[in-house]
Amino acid sequence: MWYQDYTAFVQLKGLSKRSIKTYLGWAGQLADHYPEAALPDLDSRQVLGFLSHLQTVRGLSGSSLNQAVCALRTFYRDHLGKSWKIWAKIKIHREEPLPHILVREDVALLLGTFRDNRYRAYFTLVYHCGLRMSEALNIHPKDIDSKRNILRVRHTKGGKPREVPLSPALIDRLRLFWKWHRNPDWLFPAPGRSWNSPGSTLKSALHHAAKPMSASCVQAAMRIAKHECGLMKRHEKVCIHTLRHSYATHMLEAGTSVRQVAAYLGHTTLKPTMVYLHLTEISEEKARAALATLPGV
Repeated sequence: MWYQDYTAFVQLKGLSKRSIKTYLGWAGQLADHYPEAALPDLDSRQVLGFLSHLQTVRGLSGSSLNQAVCALRTFYRDHLGKSWKIWAKIKIHREEPLPHILVREDVALLLGTFRDNRYRAYFTLVYHCGLRMSEALNIHPKDIDSKRNILRVRHTKGGKPREVPLSPALIDRLRLFWKWHRNPDWLFPAPGRSWNSPGSTLKSALHHAAKPMSASCVQAAMRIAKHECGLMKRHEKVCIHTLRHSYATHMLEAGTSVRQVAAYLGHTTLKPTMVYLHLTEISEEKARAALATLPGV
């Protein structure tokens, strides 16, 4: 019974499907940890013991442990109304390594490696708009506003749509790609497994596709491209998300404000965007120039 009630509660909170699944998953793990007790009847010491087990026995990272704390706090404090003091005492250290980025020349090298128009258009859009993988896969043709040079990103991580500027040159490239397949629903449709059967063409398969390209499809294309262009030797950690990191860093280097870049990335606070300031070459140059103007030397 508690599971259904908690499911309805987190759904009413307006959480994304991914967050709901995560929250319910941690509640389920807590129930498995104490199989003989009902979850609503557990006391704060038992919940704290479970969190300690996750940290000391299972060795979870700070990020995973923080997920568990958020899920269980939502269950006991927000859903059941238990005024426990343990939540204020829990301090979790989360390591936040600097994101991996590519310089502009390496981005150009990578994007020029994709010979298939589908992948070249997809990865160019990911980089030029700082999109997450799934955000770009789920773009509809109608999401592009060519009059305002704007891309409407609807399928976002937090469920909140946002708008990102598009260059006229990229709009022309995307329009040319779409005019080739003319799928009414998807900018990047999936051809399916049987498109190369007798009597079928890739163009026809893309036009009639009912689904967008899959994550595994574009991930495989990225692996092949980074090997072919030689980036794997210098950048082992290159992935699709690297293009999003590179976009943020390059936009800041070009003089775009942190607040504006945060809005383009879909960040709800400035904190995650501030990380990219550590990666910008321009910030170091400005710092050295500023030091030279300080008095007293």
